Amino acid sequence: MAAKRWDPCSITPEAIAATGLDPEYRDEGWGTGIVVPDWSRCVFHAPGGTAYPYGLDVTSSDKFTIADARAREGNLSVRELQVGGRDAHMYTTETGKSVRDCNIALEVSTGVVVFTVVYHAADGVDACQVVLQHVNDLESAIPATPK
Repeated sequence: MAAKRWDPCSITPEAIAATGLDPEYRDEGWGTGIVVPDWSRCVFHAPGGTAYPYGLDVTSSDKFTIADARAREGNLSVRELQVGGRDAHMYTTETGKSVRDCNIALEVSTGVVVFTVVYHAADGVDACQVVLQHVNDLESAIPATPK
């Protein structure tokens, strides 16, 4: 029996609050009328109401792997790392002048989980440091690595 895809919205409000995100906000899925069958998605925001400086997207796939994340064209500023003993792949993409992003793909037993920080505020904060902190804080909430 194949492993079931992990639901990123299963991260508890307590775990979200412990990493400094707003535990009251979560947005499940891709938006009205948008279906992405190979991925599950949950979005969390930094505190700040409608003026939040960044969002954290957590996506999960049981069809793709960390190797697929590494092979993706368009990955910039690539860095290989370990997070909690897991194989991890950090990268940015070119999202535009007003938005900065940083992504960390983690290998899990059910495929891959990707954490993405999308930064809207022009405050000089390094989006990769922000996403790395959230990944370190939330790593224990995601499925184990493959055996």
